[in-house]
Amino acid sequence: MSSSLAKSNSQTLNASVLSQLRSDIITCRLMPNERLRVEALRERYGMGTSPIREALMRLEAEGLVELEQNKGFRVSEVSQASLRDLMRTRIEIETIALRWSLENGGVEWEANLLGAFHRLSRQTKIDRVNSDAISGAWSREHADFHAALVAACGSPTMMAIRARLFEQADRYVALSIMSNGPLRDDVGEHKQLMRAALNREVEKAIELNRLHIMRTLDKVAASLAAGKAIGENHMTGRKRTP
Repeated sequence: MSSSLAKSNSQTLNASVLSQLRSDIITCRLMPNERLRVEALRERYGMGTSPIREALMRLEAEGLVELEQNKGFRVSEVSQASLRDLMRTRIEIETIALRWSLENGGVEWEANLLGAFHRLSRQTKIDRVNSDAISGAWSREHADFHAALVAACGSPTMMAIRARLFEQADRYVALSIMSNGPLRDDVGEHKQLMRAALNREVEKAIELNRLHIMRTLDKVAASLAAGKAIGENHMTGRKRTP
């Protein structure tokens, strides 16, 4: 095997395990504060030690994984303070990105947003196999919809910051599925947001997006404060009993 082919295969493996591990953390298949032992991850993903360790280091830089001296890696914890800080920051960044996007977006942006909403609306938020978990397909389409909203903002730097915040917030979306709070009209919320964006109702779209984020914040914060499964078992790294 040539060196270039070996390098390409190695990069493919590294990208694959990084994607799988990131997805499992964001959807809470790997719970907050859960220890990430390399041997267990090797068995889970069928990968060697090197790509696993590289993925863990990348995810530490992204804030999804923590490395503790003499203890190894664990999924980053969740807390009231980090939740509120994250969501407040996300609202500020998305407000700027959304405003710029609505000012700049053309016909192609409108078509992409309509398509993203249609795909999202066709998904079920709850996993069909595990009713306590968020659907991976819904999570992907949800991320694509919100990315489509701000896609015309014209700033790669802004988009990169927004994507990082959205990814970290997605863990809290997954946790909100596991709480016992009232059900949300997700399709309705996203449809209203899409319509305001397409109509270039800038202030209305910004307010709808703020409320959309705040509903997630309030639902998860209530569960954390009440010391339910999210606040107790998940924070200590213990898995819930089925």
